[in-house]
Amino acid sequence: MIAVLPAHVIDQIAAGEVIERPASVVKELVDNAIDAGARTISIETAAGGRALIRVSDDGSGMSAEDAVRCLERHATSKLRTVDDLWGLASMGFRGEALPSIASVSRMTLTTRRDGDLAATRVVVEASKVISVDECGAPVGTTLEVADLLRNLPARLKFLKAESTEATHITELVGRVAMSHPALHLRLKHNGRTALEVPPDRDGFARAQALLGGRIAARIVPATGEESGVRVTAYLGAPELAQATARGVQLFVGKRPIRDRGLLHAITMGYGELVPRGRYPIAVVLLELPAGAVDFNVHPQKHEVRFVDANAVHAAVRHVVQAGVAAAPWRAELGGASPMPLHVLTGVAPPALPLDGTPATPLAQRYAAQLRQRSQGTLGFDDDSPRGWAAKIKDDVRASRAAERAEQRAEREAIDDLARAAGRELSELTAVDSDVLDNGGHARFETGSSIARTDAGNRGPSPTSSPTAGYFSTLTYLGQLDLTYLVCDGGGELVLIDQHAAHERVELERLRYRAGEREASVQRLLFPTTLEASPAELELVARAGFAESLARVGFEVEPFGKTTVAVKAVPAGMRHGDPTQLLRKLLGEWADDGAPSDEERVERVLAEIACHSVVRAGDRLSSSEAEALLRGLDAIEHLGAIGPHGRPILLRLPLSEIARRFGR
Repeated sequence: MIAVLPAHVIDQIAAGEVIERPASVVKELVDNAIDAGARTISIETAAGGRALIRVSDDGSGMSAEDAVRCLERHATSKLRTVDDLWGLASMGFRGEALPSIASVSRMTLTTRRDGDLAATRVVVEASKVISVDECGAPVGTTLEVADLLRNLPARLKFLKAESTEATHITELVGRVAMSHPALHLRLKHNGRTALEVPPDRDGFARAQALLGGRIAARIVPATGEESGVRVTAYLGAPELAQATARGVQLFVGKRPIRDRGLLHAITMGYGELVPRGRYPIAVVLLELPAGAVDFNVHPQKHEVRFVDANAVHAAVRHVVQAGVAAAPWRAELGGASPMPLHVLTGVAPPALPLDGTPATPLAQRYAAQLRQRSQGTLGFDDDSPRGWAAKIKDDVRASRAAERAEQRAEREAIDDLARAAGRELSELTAVDSDVLDNGGHARFETGSSIARTDAGNRGPSPTSSPTAGYFSTLTYLGQLDLTYLVCDGGGELVLIDQHAAHERVELERLRYRAGEREASVQRLLFPTTLEASPAELELVARAGFAESLARVGFEVEPFGKTTVAVKAVPAGMRHGDPTQLLRKLLGEWADDGAPSDEERVERVLAEIACHSVVRAGDRLSSSEAEALLRGLDAIEHLGAIGPHGRPILLRLPLSEIARRFGR
């Protein structure tokens, strides 16, 4: 039997498409305000938008009749015929947003046109109009959405934490500000200002203000038109490139969109200046002729369809190429002091031992090549940036080929010895380029033949969890490749990854101090300031955030409109800059939504532990190695896996070693 669904059920189904989260509601209401000709838009939220979303504008307003009619499904003032879909000049057009939002909340609409003696107020609850009254209000429209998804608890439980939803709203408003420089936008979360941007005639100046001083000093504008596609781009220097595409903002017709093809066109425009797998900081705004783009392909207008996608991609690529070629920082890459290889390729040079003891031959040779390149002694025939980058790629390729040749020679030598003993190389070991870490050190893979034991062997699993007090029973023999501790386990050979082991011990110590709120702190004589995005600033100012960071040694607070001040950092970090670690974490939390307080603390502790302990290549004395073994025994629930998922130890029973030698 086929039945026609009631209107309120249809509205709730539509709400499932339109309303993904509170930020979706903010987007729809702000789009309507822009279409109404607003010059100033104020957004207020409470509880991440669940309890309240209020959007006020100074636009044209509506009559009393239109105020009621706009709540009907598919009611719109932006379309008259189907042909209007191909000449859109508005931000919204479907006519589903307001009735869909009203079906899952308590909505109050207050609006007044210029010249009307009174405003109209309409109160709606779950699609039902409760009242229509006259009231006093300024010209424009105010929409209040309270108790979002109150009648859909199944949908409500899928929303993230209040802080996460607030972060998404902040990012959304920041993107609206980026594409509409003439707008004055204000955003408040729980009564606290999260973002305020005054109107600006210059889109480049607005982009600089939103991106912050550190990025603003290293971006350049570029404009161009090709095949009827007008492109405006603000391009960041290559050293600002990130591991994710969160720094790329795309707009078509001032609407923020996602498009893999355009993202690829931007990276192609940078060419070899940005390594593969990384993405530049870039803001790209496109304007296309009417009929060249279809916006009606996604309920939330996140995606569009181009009539001639190849022409659009080519226009973006060419404008980005021209902008990069003319940028001041492009000349820096071709000067006497070229960018270090690890910046261009994304491959960091290996860390040599702290006491000056040589590392493996592969690591030494690679480090020497890096030093030679950074000193400009390669004697390039082509001094242009493109020729320089191509030469580097050739040298890296040749270096890797030489390394592979050396490894093959080593394997052949081992193979000859193995044949003499009546055994094949595959039964002894597996050493190739995949078992070398970034420093060139050989490492054991738990899945390789040397790490396996036969089913009939009753010895321990190679990476099995040790019993309590196990490490104190080991006899320390020495270091292998300044990376692994070699120990006699009384019937087995034990190899311990010194970095993973020390990291696990340090993490346990940091957890204890954080629980006791006695973090080791290094106070800075002069506070360090970090440039921060609006979402990051909103995160730092949030209640409880500073207290969570204080548990691990960071003292942070907002400082001005675009920066945060770092007054203290965790003490004892041997490697890296604590403030840069904080910058990285803030960016990740603002991008993906801040986790819970405990998850946040645990993540910071793991990062601090990683930067505070010995690494591959560090020489340890016998007393230091034995102290590390005792530290492992002090951990109650150690396990066999380190904080980053790598095994801490490898256990080889003597019976297995004897079998490998044919005894």
